[in-house]
Amino acid sequence: MKRNFALFLLLVVLRPASARAQSGAQTPDFPQHGPYFFCDSRVVEDRWMVDRFVVQLAKDPRNPLIVKDKPWEQIGPLAGGSVLWDPQDGLFKLWYGIFDLDAYRNRTPFSYNICYAESEDGVHWRKPDLGLFDKRGQMSKHNNCVKLGREKTSGIDVEFNPYPHGRDDRFVAIHNDSGGVFVSTSGDGKLFHPDFSRPAVPYHSDTHNNFVYDEVRKRWLMFVRPQAFAGAGLKGVGRRRVAVKESRDLRTWTRERTVLTPNEDDPDNFYGMTVFRRGDLLFGALQLYETRHHHIREELVWSADGFTWERLPRSTHPIFLDVGPEGSWDDGMVFLMDRPVVVGDEMWFYYAGCDTPHTAFGDYGIGRAVTRLDRLVGLRARPDTLGRVLTRPLHVEGNLVLNASATGGEIRVSVHTAEDKVIPGWTAAECQPVRGDAVAAPVHWREHGLSELAGKTVRLRFHLRNATLYTFDFRPGGGR
Repeated sequence: MKRNFALFLLLVVLRPASARAQSGAQTPDFPQHGPYFFCDSRVVEDRWMVDRFVVQLAKDPRNPLIVKDKPWEQIGPLAGGSVLWDPQDGLFKLWYGIFDLDAYRNRTPFSYNICYAESEDGVHWRKPDLGLFDKRGQMSKHNNCVKLGREKTSGIDVEFNPYPHGRDDRFVAIHNDSGGVFVSTSGDGKLFHPDFSRPAVPYHSDTHNNFVYDEVRKRWLMFVRPQAFAGAGLKGVGRRRVAVKESRDLRTWTRERTVLTPNEDDPDNFYGMTVFRRGDLLFGALQLYETRHHHIREELVWSADGFTWERLPRSTHPIFLDVGPEGSWDDGMVFLMDRPVVVGDEMWFYYAGCDTPHTAFGDYGIGRAVTRLDRLVGLRARPDTLGRVLTRPLHVEGNLVLNASATGGEIRVSVHTAEDKVIPGWTAAECQPVRGDAVAAPVHWREHGLSELAGKTVRLRFHLRNATLYTFDFRPGGGR
């Protein structure tokens, strides 16, 4: 009788679901698919007695995993690379830069080039003999250099093509070359077919240009260094900023628009930014370049659309990826590659490091840093205080799961109407507390599972004590 009465009340307090909600799509102003991050202002309406913080990546103690061991590598392995897990071949595939100082000084071709490495486990890497590149007859083809550029190849970003037409365009890439930034395709990630007829960026964008596909809005976003800056013409004035370009077809691009410039408490320059997507949210690894000691560190930022970015105050949260302690292999600069690789319930970030500042050449390598799945930004209850987080109205898509840490504490969830009226049967008191640490902890109520409200518009209120929230999501299934 009690259960039937609670279900009867739902007909009164819940608004009818639209046809769009019934199909599983989210409300128009809410992210269109999970995981849903608690740092996303489209997700959270309000929070009380909780603090946001950026999770600092944990470096692998075996770093560096890739070092210079071939004569053609000279200076490298450098930043401006890319990494993917290829399920078709069962391999981690990684592209990294090398630099020929003599060619650069003599202004001869291919002072920069791109090499390829692969691995079964993401830790132990080999550099296969590709037999593709001979530097216009100046070296043997027995090397691991890819075939791509016409004058130089630097700052590569390789992505899986979301709409391949055949075997020759399974991968799509951008790279820096003479004349700008160009788009290319490849069937194997080793032999590329560049389109030099129209540059995506028609000027020298001296940074790790990278792009990401937005599957919800069917567009590409490319992050570059802008051509226009306030200090143009002034000697020694910082001009390293972050701009974005947009394309629907990888051929026609909008004019670049500057989207990130240093604030009053920032270093003079943002050297660049690599961007990746999780759920319907973009994350950027913003390269902070301070010109006093010429170190480069990585700060985590995020955006719903690629144009407006959210940052936490630098004084209140750790750097996402910092340089190593003095005397370590990466105590000068660190540069994250374009995206993490998800392995089980972890995210593996690969990065290039160097033991000298930006003003000198030193020893370079590639290392790995790790965090648990989607633990990028957290919401942490203040000590011994009941924190609360209220979402914006959303459509229920199934049963609720939390990516959260509640070791020594607990989290409860109550379900409310869009007008913030608690729904009988889904109160915090009736919620079974979530304890421990898990990336997908199920949430249940005494007599209900959230899937019973599938398609309805509700708000979720999270009650947390001595606990941290990262994301939530929905899982299919009926009942509890």
